[in-house]
Amino acid sequence: MSLAGLVLAAGRSERMGTPKALLDFRGQPFVIRILEALEALEVRPRLVVLGPDASRIRPALAVHDCVVVENTDVTGGSIASLRAALRALQTVRPSGVLVWPVDLPHVRVATVERLIEAYRRTGAAAVVPTFGERRGHPVIWDHELFAELESSSDATRHGARAVLHAHEDRIRSVAADDPAVIDDLNTPADYERLVREVNRDIY
Repeated sequence: MSLAGLVLAAGRSERMGTPKALLDFRGQPFVIRILEALEALEVRPRLVVLGPDASRIRPALAVHDCVVVENTDVTGGSIASLRAALRALQTVRPSGVLVWPVDLPHVRVATVERLIEAYRRTGAAAVVPTFGERRGHPVIWDHELFAELESSSDATRHGARAVLHAHEDRIRSVAADDPAVIDDLNTPADYERLVREVNRDIY
């Protein structure tokens, strides 16, 4: 199974006040930490979807093996970014795509390894991590759902989760001992919390 990696980094980051992709996590920008994790997992091709802050983020990506996709639908939310990436992948046609939001650089590589292993073992339509019975990210989507992700009116209104809900019997949930999969990093206070946690782990 060929698995493409997709980093969603097209949000406006309005509440954070600065592009999340460029925030520092253990000495590197969020987006680079995720790209390097995907590289370590041998996931390719690797795509990064950028939005209004593309001109600020692109220089950080210059030396990395990734394809930059720009999402011009800035009001369409994450489903618009996913659709832009799927269009860019039409000539590659991977078996599936691993979708990793840029504000979750702290998801453990071991957690993502378990998702990939579950996808390859089961061939599920989608593989989703859970923590405390809550679904989180990253999510692996099989190619059989690509067309629905691209065209579903429910997904346009409610995001990709609408496609998950429509196929509950074909979704594989993977329990993860990793609270990062359900984290939200939207404000400076959220980021300060992450930095405190990282520093506590180091020292």
